[in-house]
Amino acid sequence: MTKEQKILEIAYNYTLEKSGVSIIKLEYYLNEWEYKKPENLNDVFKSFLISAQNSGGMPNFIGKVDNLRTFLFDYSAIDVKRNYRNWENLFDCINNSSYKTPSLMNKKNNRNSWVKYCKSIIDISNFLSRFSNLNEFQKYVNQFINKENSDLRIALPLIIKEEIFNIGFALACDFIKENVSPEFIKPDTHINDIFIGIGICDKFDNDYEIFRKVITFSEMTNKKPYWIDKLFWLIGSRRFYVNKKFNLETKFKNKSSKQEFIGIIKNTKLN
Repeated sequence: MTKEQKILEIAYNYTLEKSGVSIIKLEYYLNEWEYKKPENLNDVFKSFLISAQNSGGMPNFIGKVDNLRTFLFDYSAIDVKRNYRNWENLFDCINNSSYKTPSLMNKKNNRNSWVKYCKSIIDISNFLSRFSNLNEFQKYVNQFINKENSDLRIALPLIIKEEIFNIGFALACDFIKENVSPEFIKPDTHINDIFIGIGICDKFDNDYEIFRKVITFSEMTNKKPYWIDKLFWLIGSRRFYVNKKFNLETKFKNKSSKQEFIGIIKNTKLN
């Protein structure tokens, strides 16, 4: 057993012990991408909109994406692009309607959540409208997944980061991982802390470098990057999200922490 495989075995058993859930439930959670694939490009657009809220308390200021459904033509990227020339048009349409937004809309303030969100929406529609259907979009994504050339894979979140306002590298990775391909991970605070703590990554590594190293780790353990991401995120966050099959939402029953796990790895002979 390699060092990487040993770390993964310890992480899996640690999660089972601390969470108190069954293997069946844990395996469902770690492979949930198989059960929530988008059915069409409108689903992708909606998921993108949800991801665009995933920073700085945006959900509280913007509210549920479903409340914007009529403004966004049932999440049709082509129709959004056709009907709104720019973010200001979209902003005005929402602001002048009878819809009561959860927070104040201030067009003159560039830091206003609605200004930022409308900019993101227009960029997302421009990005997705170049594809005629889901298969065409999936084909575009698949060309970046090449185990022999990791630069190709990392290029996709970098492209999204540059093309869509207020979507950073980590957020772009998260969107792709959760909605498009299980061959990606999100270098968030839990993943970063744990992989630096157990010595797979260096403390001076940035998100870009951590992405590379965790992808390599997944390949060496013969597990999908999504699987790896979910397992170590659970150790860091100590909670499951609700899922469709088990309607599961639970915190770990026993006291646990990523520092405890890191300590276990450091005190284990791995070679």
